[in-house]
Amino acid sequence: MMEFTRISGIGTKVSRIGLGSQPIGYHSKEAGRQTIDRALEHGINLIDTSPVYGNGRAEEIIGETLKKYGREEIVISSKTGLEKTRETTVRNSSPEFMLKDIEGSLRRLRTDYIDIYQIHWPDPLQSMEETARTMRSFQEEGKIRAIGISNFDLRQMEDFSETLKPNTCQCPYNIFESKVESDILPYCQDNEIVFLAYRSLCQGLLTGKMKADADFTDHPVKRADPKFQLPRYRQYLEAVSGIDSFSKEMHSRGILDLAIQWILGHDNTIALWGAWKPEHIESADSVFGWNPDKETLYRMTQIIKEIIKDPVGPEFLEPSTR
Repeated sequence: MMEFTRISGIGTKVSRIGLGSQPIGYHSKEAGRQTIDRALEHGINLIDTSPVYGNGRAEEIIGETLKKYGREEIVISSKTGLEKTRETTVRNSSPEFMLKDIEGSLRRLRTDYIDIYQIHWPDPLQSMEETARTMRSFQEEGKIRAIGISNFDLRQMEDFSETLKPNTCQCPYNIFESKVESDILPYCQDNEIVFLAYRSLCQGLLTGKMKADADFTDHPVKRADPKFQLPRYRQYLEAVSGIDSFSKEMHSRGILDLAIQWILGHDNTIALWGAWKPEHIESADSVFGWNPDKETLYRMTQIIKEIIKDPVGPEFLEPSTR
């Protein structure tokens, strides 16, 4: 059964698994609508999105789908701070762009407020103080409820917090990309900031369903991710297979359940689960009801160390500065 948590500024309880809508922005509207319906059926009430997911397409599909649900029942999380140009995507947290960005998101989402509004990536050309003040103005105008930051390092979080304490922080986090455990995650826990983990299943790698001969031609993120490039990809598949086998032997649960509980085992955390087909989200509420013990977590990390000789993180995701 789904677990829930609280985020300051939001009256509704928030599911500890959120639907990550990036894939929805690049597939059919019907598949996207069905995926959102299925997520809600399984108790997920948090949908995380961004205007850059399919150039606004994900937000449009979410807005169209949510017409049949009560607005107060759904927690919408969107972002600002990335601008699409003809050539690429660049960071832009200027007040002028952020105002234009939020108005576009509200229009596509067909709502007059966004529950969680996040700075997608920090903009080195913009002062943290001014960015925080812009976010506060949106909150004061009733356009947003909770304020979030995304992909900030510890120093950037501290700088932002000098002007405005964020309610949430979103970063990549999974058993293969766990750098946040050293600083970001403890900071969030010490300061009552809810942590949203994206890439919780590492682009599907931690579902245990990927094959050695998989074709990533139509998957731009996987194509750019060094984990999905040979020969490193074989190492990651071998590690997934080893973890999956011992987890099933010890707990009768596969690597997907273990990967999600790796995140939810920490206080104040939410795992974002990316999906664009209803069947991708089918097992979302069945990952609860157990907690992997310390021995399980230790063996999992040992398998990773023994098999993956050249580990890489999510650094490839970083967008350019304008």
